[in-house]
Amino acid sequence: MSNPFILDVQDILGQQGGPEHVHTTGETPHNLGGEMFGIAPGTSVDIDLILTNLGEAIMAQGTVSGQASVECGRCLRRFTTDLSIKVDQVFGTSADFITTEDEDSDEEGDELPPLVEDDRIDLTQTVLNEAGLNAPFNPVCADYGLECETNVPEPDGISEEEAEEEKVDPRWAGLSAIKSRLAGGDDGSQA
Repeated sequence: MSNPFILDVQDILGQQGGPEHVHTTGETPHNLGGEMFGIAPGTSVDIDLILTNLGEAIMAQGTVSGQASVECGRCLRRFTTDLSIKVDQVFGTSADFITTEDEDSDEEGDELPPLVEDDRIDLTQTVLNEAGLNAPFNPVCADYGLECETNVPEPDGISEEEAEEEKVDPRWAGLSAIKSRLAGGDDGSQA
């Protein structure tokens, strides 16, 4: 499977002037997003970009869009929705594209932009980063105008709000036991 995020920019490098519109489609080789929300590998994506020659760099701006699969964090229902990932990246034509006035200050944390290699740019890491940072961590049906599907019957005589209050998150069960001991006057000390 070829990577649709690798684009040939030879024509753009050879020209000066206005930006060029690039529109292409292909199947993504990577998962774009997280486990509960993302575009699965092999799913068709639409890439719509404006590529601009900046002299010593190429600027890519636009979107990558496709059908994302979603798993509700509450009811575990699976459904699909449209996902659009914003792309805004500069690709240098040489390693010294961005230089500082103080050449001795080689701070580690300063990340150089990706490079144009063999007259091509690779948007893969940019798209992966944007998808990972902007995909919802815990999506729920309500975020997409849907109602959660539940197969759990409502307890007899107890309202839904009361039932929610009665439930104890297993992560806090140990604290509940300590709280009840303290409330009963048993602080665990021996006389």
